[in-house]
Amino acid sequence: MAGRRILVRGTPYQIEEQIGYGLHSLVYGGRDLRTGQPVAIKITNFVHGSVGVKADTESRQQSFFKEIRMLLYLQRLNPYIIRVFAHDYNNGQGIIVMERGETLRDTFIEYMINGMPLPPFLVHRFWSQMVESIFYMHRIGIVHGDVKPENFIQVGSDRTTLRLIDMGISFQLPPNVTSRLKTAAGTPDYVSPEMVSSRVGSSSRSKCGYKADIWALGVILFEMAFGYRPLQGLSTNSEKLRFLGFLHQDIKIPKHPNKNLRKVLQGCLRANPRRRFTIEEVFGHPYVMEGY
Repeated sequence: MAGRRILVRGTPYQIEEQIGYGLHSLVYGGRDLRTGQPVAIKITNFVHGSVGVKADTESRQQSFFKEIRMLLYLQRLNPYIIRVFAHDYNNGQGIIVMERGETLRDTFIEYMINGMPLPPFLVHRFWSQMVESIFYMHRIGIVHGDVKPENFIQVGSDRTTLRLIDMGISFQLPPNVTSRLKTAAGTPDYVSPEMVSSRVGSSSRSKCGYKADIWALGVILFEMAFGYRPLQGLSTNSEKLRFLGFLHQDIKIPKHPNKNLRKVLQGCLRANPRRRFTIEEVFGHPYVMEGY
């Protein structure tokens, strides 16, 4: 695939190296051959049994069209949603051409390799943007469902502007409904207790709603502030899920020089989702409003 040229709605693109993958797709770095602008090219192959993708043809198609609709809808309303430049569907493939940038995880790793903590001003700048991106989502009834550093990319010349990506498991809730039962999904380090199936019975369906996004935001802020995740001491995903499934006490927040940061973490990482902050409470919190 690398080195191939493709035409998407009349615009020529050069495909470069693979930079990511998902359940339904592969993501490549690329370049707009007219302008030289770097882009990300997400390709979903709908042919059943294709190498590199696991889901069946119907679910791939559903996921592709859902993501296109969601992204095009959200990017008009939310300044922190990844921008789509072009998309097409033909010859058994779905193609989305989007902004390209390094993930927030890449920045975490850079600082870790250099033995340095993330500077407080960057922690605040990044997290405030994440909170605002989810604020816009929740305001129109959409739960992201998989908030984590890998799903934020950094764009702009100084790499401090964030964009939220991957709407693959996002969903919309009706008015006055705050969560729903759905097939378990998400990344164990960022999954909220109510999303673990053992909390809602023995089925594989878990409870997911707005408060799951709040928990994940809390885990990310904890990670940026302290340099590790709350469940990092547990070695396997099954251990993490088992721990969450029986979690009845709030996550303990270590001492931190910024009292507002510590208080907002306490509100985000409450085990009981009914006691957990709403996005409005997080967005209006002194840590977000007054800075670091």
